[in-house]
Amino acid sequence: MNGDLWWVPSVIVIGLVLAGVWALVAASRRRTRARTGQVNAEAALLARSAAISLVRADDLVQDATDELGFAIAQFGESSTREFATALSTSKRQLSDAFALQQKLDDAVPDTAAERTRWNQQIIQLADEATGRLTGQARNFTARRGVERNAPQQLDELRRRLDRVSDRVAGGANTLARLGLSYSPPALAAISGNVLRAQTALDLAAAAAHAAAARLEAASSEPVGEQLQSAEHSLFQATQLLDAIETGEDLLHRGFANLQQALDAAGSELAQARALRDGHEESDTSASLNLVITAAAAVQAQLREPGRLSDPSSDVVKLEAAMNGLDSIRSEARNRQLRLENARTALAGALLTARSQITITRDFVSAHRGRVQAAARTRLAEAERQLALAVAEADPVTALDTARRAMMHATDADALARYDVH
Repeated sequence: MNGDLWWVPSVIVIGLVLAGVWALVAASRRRTRARTGQVNAEAALLARSAAISLVRADDLVQDATDELGFAIAQFGESSTREFATALSTSKRQLSDAFALQQKLDDAVPDTAAERTRWNQQIIQLADEATGRLTGQARNFTARRGVERNAPQQLDELRRRLDRVSDRVAGGANTLARLGLSYSPPALAAISGNVLRAQTALDLAAAAAHAAAARLEAASSEPVGEQLQSAEHSLFQATQLLDAIETGEDLLHRGFANLQQALDAAGSELAQARALRDGHEESDTSASLNLVITAAAAVQAQLREPGRLSDPSSDVVKLEAAMNGLDSIRSEARNRQLRLENARTALAGALLTARSQITITRDFVSAHRGRVQAAARTRLAEAERQLALAVAEADPVTALDTARRAMMHATDADALARYDVH
């Protein structure tokens, strides 16, 4: 490159650097403007939402004020006390919301954070006031619907009262019939239901009569509370009578289960008696006999003709007796099985012991002068234990004795062979 143009590359580099810096600054400014625009848009949206909520709440408070006046005239102050309290609370919240809006609208500069926080508080206060009053208005709208339909509801209520009244006599007959088969404790849960149902029906009828009197007199007094009270009492009476029918079904099913359990107990008692009669141990047979007698007595008591049953209690009583029988019977079976197994093993044990004793005795006889006293003592004890095993009546004890005879004979053989060698 010509020496006069040595500065050109430097100028190009500096130009590129400046262009890059300008591009970065421009991009940063664009991002900042975008973020600022987004924040401003969100703040504006929040402010509009707060204003809408505030206007809606103010309108609803005005409507609710008028509605409360109508409600007091129709239902009385005592019935509208909750509505009045709700309206007072909502008015106070609305006043707080307007105070916050005034702070937003005055000439005092506010920070972005303050404006956001106050708008959020306005929305919260307005929505709470709106929700509270909406619920109250809905309740009174429903009550007015009741008042409008009161004659039809009263007619339907009277028809249902007649139907449930007819069921009272049926419930009394059911309890009387159940009393012939089941004990008072078994009927305790439902025995008073007829009286309680009749009391509830009387209350329902009185409330319905009061509502009818107001309607016939064309009184301005509301009848919704009387109708609701009648409905509640009628529901209670229905539930009490339903419980009698359900209780009857449960008792019959419980009695059927008891009979099945008694039949099963009879089979188990027969097996236990067979085990008792065939058992080889007298003390085990005696123990079995005791529990068999106790369980059989319970079974006989529960099957006694004319006995008033309490199925749930009777099943528990029978299970307790049969559990005691099962425990002793299981132990007796194990002992009998042990005897049978011992008897089976005894023959082999006796044969093995005799064989070992014979072998050892022959070895000692063949080496009389060399076998010492220890081996001869073991051999003598083996012969004594064998004799005891043969004479023992208890196969378990006999088996243990035969095995000791075998052990002594084996020890004697080992000692004798040691002496000879």
